[in-house]
Amino acid sequence: MRGQNWWSRIGLVMCIVASVGFVSGCEFNMDNLKNNSQVKATQSDSEKEIWRVFRFYLAATNEFNFNSVKYSHQHVETVQQARQNMPLAEFKVRDYERLEQELIAAREAGHSHSDLEAATDALLPVLHDVVVAVKELDTYYKEKRYESDNYAFAQTQLEKLSSLMDAFRPKYDAVDNLVNTYHKQEGERLVKVMRNNGQINGANMVEMMLIYSDLVDHIVERKSDSDFQWLKEQKEAASGIGAKITAAEAQNRLDQQKHLDKAIEDFIADPRMETEDAVVEQYNELVSTPMNFKLLDSVQNPYVPEKL
Repeated sequence: MRGQNWWSRIGLVMCIVASVGFVSGCEFNMDNLKNNSQVKATQSDSEKEIWRVFRFYLAATNEFNFNSVKYSHQHVETVQQARQNMPLAEFKVRDYERLEQELIAAREAGHSHSDLEAATDALLPVLHDVVVAVKELDTYYKEKRYESDNYAFAQTQLEKLSSLMDAFRPKYDAVDNLVNTYHKQEGERLVKVMRNNGQINGANMVEMMLIYSDLVDHIVERKSDSDFQWLKEQKEAASGIGAKITAAEAQNRLDQQKHLDKAIEDFIADPRMETEDAVVEQYNELVSTPMNFKLLDSVQNPYVPEKL
């Protein structure tokens, strides 16, 4: 996501079509697809290795994005209170330390896409500086040092953190956008593979989620300058594909789809921050709705999850 204010506006969850199964918030599980023997047979060993390592990047960004959106109001409130010299019990913001640890794990896991690796290498130094600054603020509040310096350290550190965020944002976006791009490419490939395998419900579900991902990304990027006619057409296309999904296992997700459609319609009618936030929230609910791919089509083999 580009151009966001990271203190007052948190970004979109970029699950695209799937995530590692145990990453909270992104239960649309592409591992279910990858473990299917027919799908596996379409990939070379080198492609399997690239995907294995890529899952680390996917898990890291999905987790970070999801929690950023889920707890956005608490994070914004924390920063606002800190700026107002309020005595916080802790400095609770986005989990940059976990993101750092998971991206380091991704780099150590093996070789994936070279441009993604380069973008991650560029992000990690500034991310580490953010982690250090956040930890220092958290310790400051927990030790109640504001009682002795009248919040002087807090104000200085907040300015430093704001500058670090200006550096962090484009570098994180570069990583996040590459994860988005490669995951979308894989999703599009899987749609074709699944249709050829007779996995019609599964293919339709993946295709529907790809459309919604592009649609919501468009809204977050362009806001009130969105192409509203295009949004209407994409929403109708996704709804039409969803209507073709007949498996009972998909019903909860299809029910949530209606809430997302309503949020999109509300944004088109009144494009502002509140309606945009509602679209993001409903999209997150859609991708977090549990669903088991093995129950969508009778041709699928039982799912046996792989561990990272």
